[in-house]
Amino acid sequence: MSFKEFNNDLKNGILGNAIFMYGEEGFLTDWALKTVIDRISTPEDRKYVVTDFDGERVTAQEIVETANTMTMFAGTRVLTVKNYSPLIKKSVVSETATILEYLSCPNPATIIVFSLDRGHSPGKRDKLNAFATKVATACRTYNFERLSTAELKSFVNKRIRAAGKLIGARDMDYLVDITGYLNNDSEYDLYRMESDLTKLVNASDEDTISRQLIEEIMIGDKDRFVFNFIDYLLDGKKNMAMQLLVNTVAAGDNSRSRGNVFSLASMLVGQFELMYDSLELDEEGMSIKAMAKRLGVNEYRLKKAYSAAIEIGKAKIKNSLLALYDTDRLLKSGELDKTTSLELFVFNW
Repeated sequence: MSFKEFNNDLKNGILGNAIFMYGEEGFLTDWALKTVIDRISTPEDRKYVVTDFDGERVTAQEIVETANTMTMFAGTRVLTVKNYSPLIKKSVVSETATILEYLSCPNPATIIVFSLDRGHSPGKRDKLNAFATKVATACRTYNFERLSTAELKSFVNKRIRAAGKLIGARDMDYLVDITGYLNNDSEYDLYRMESDLTKLVNASDEDTISRQLIEEIMIGDKDRFVFNFIDYLLDGKKNMAMQLLVNTVAAGDNSRSRGNVFSLASMLVGQFELMYDSLELDEEGMSIKAMAKRLGVNEYRLKKAYSAAIEIGKAKIKNSLLALYDTDRLLKSGELDKTTSLELFVFNW
């Protein structure tokens, strides 16, 4: 069952006394576990009502004995077992049999929650091990996969509104696009999303989150430099590209950032290679999404590269790459002064 089904079960009070949570989206697993605990206990009585076990160390006997022990308070207790070893790797039969026997008739005064974090949950192409499959059958089980487009937008909107802010539909699409969350095999998760949203709402002086602010907060300094640098070149604004380059190098020197010019040259090589590759794959009839997956890059970054590549053309990109390769080589050999190396690239554009 999914995140949506967990919400429905929670509202209808049918979570039961034995719950198993796992999945790719660890944020949702942690949130669901906290939600169950908050439903049963208050901050004041939590230490008496809730028992947390380290699943890598606890034994089946300890789990079952604790689950069958009454609390000092009337009502229900919660027992959490995170990353229980037999759910992850093969274990002795006696250990697993004890748990399965308990789950066949759990203590009605105890809610036991087994959970696996993202690092221990099976991936999309993997399956639960034999014991975990039996636990999943015996428990109310929730597999917290990554959110759908609609669910992700709802997640974002709720947090922005909770901070007293608004976001337009187009800017919402842009924000979701720029994170790459919906891309296959993306490493961007809801923990990072929540962190970025906190930065956004705290940085906003207006009632509405703007596209400009999203770019400032959610695009890294390196990517922002590359995108702006190439945009200036495309617009024929060599002087602005040159000034951006000078300012970025100066900022790196002032912060004692070693090899700043080398880093910028490497980033530009990478971006022009991405542009060239996008045109090659375009000739094969690939979609943007398929290109991003093949090249292993964020879809937003691929879109930026592809859009620029179409405008520049394959021949000029190839010549620019040759020039950048030469610049990078001369920089590393010391034959080219770092203060004039990339400026010559701009001058010859």
